Amino acid sequence: MGFSTPTGASLVPTSTKWYSLVVVPRTANASPGLAEALKQAGVVARWRKDDTVEIAGTPFTVKQLKVVRETDAVLLAHFHETNTGPPTIIVADRISEAARADLSRVGLAWLDRRGHLWIRTEGLFVNADVPPSVVAPSRRVVEVLSGTGLDVALALLRSPYEPHGVHELAREINRSPGRVSEILSALRSQGLVGTENRPVVPELFWAVSEEWKPRWTPMSSPPPPEPPERYRLSGTLGALALAVPLVVGAEGTWPRLYVADDVDLATVLSAYGAGSGWTGSEVAVCPSRFGFTWGSTTRRDGYLVANHLVVALDLAQDRARGHEVLESWDPEGFPRVW
Repeated sequence: MGFSTPTGASLVPTSTKWYSLVVVPRTANASPGLAEALKQAGVVARWRKDDTVEIAGTPFTVKQLKVVRETDAVLLAHFHETNTGPPTIIVADRISEAARADLSRVGLAWLDRRGHLWIRTEGLFVNADVPPSVVAPSRRVVEVLSGTGLDVALALLRSPYEPHGVHELAREINRSPGRVSEILSALRSQGLVGTENRPVVPELFWAVSEEWKPRWTPMSSPPPPEPPERYRLSGTLGALALAVPLVVGAEGTWPRLYVADDVDLATVLSAYGAGSGWTGSEVAVCPSRFGFTWGSTTRRDGYLVANHLVVALDLAQDRARGHEVLESWDPEGFPRVW
């Protein structure tokens, strides 16, 4: 059984011997961000030189990168498995969720400077949240994947293989060109947008899924699908309408509905908000204004169904079953970006 430190690091024995972890002072040559992360996780760190650190008796080569995407991690993992060399710890401003899994799978240690450290070596296992050490972005782009940022991301993912101009995107999502330009620059710096503002897939999709946080409110009964433009059907019924390969049927399933804004939400809840009973129906404001207005033409039970991307993002919130479903779904007439 492992033990948890106050910072959340897990210390796990790999033999009958336990290691006593006592933090030692870092040197002036310590890699920016990594030394503090090790200290916060309660891990011994003896720096030999700028790119070599000894952890629990094992020397690690420190490899610093800007961004590690899934495609980058696949190459790093392959090189690690096919070449003999010293253990390596990857330090990057951003490591995507899929990239983290690939690095961890082959035993490559990593620090995502947004705030997570993963190391496995003889006598030590660390999987800890640590204080972020990335350079703070400007105030205008602190929450890049919210509001306008989500609109920009969904518009890019809608046409992932086409170039996108700033003014073209601004017209499409009905946002200001200046704000769109800021968002694109922020996404580019995070390795989520490439040349000609083409999205990096699937990394951008999974980054959006991490920030896709609708606040669902229960209803006592599902509202009638009138007016039709008020609702977008998602959830299980929306997925079935778009031919998502689910193993469940529609029988006994209640609608999950998006509305455009807080005004519509209040209108619906005033008439159908859950009191003492809840049928299973839920309603939420769509996290992306553009994601709501860009609806599909498919209907089910009178409701307009949300577009493929919104339905996919909802499925992605289930890290087990939802991810498995997405792996087997190739939507008709829509490019797969996950």
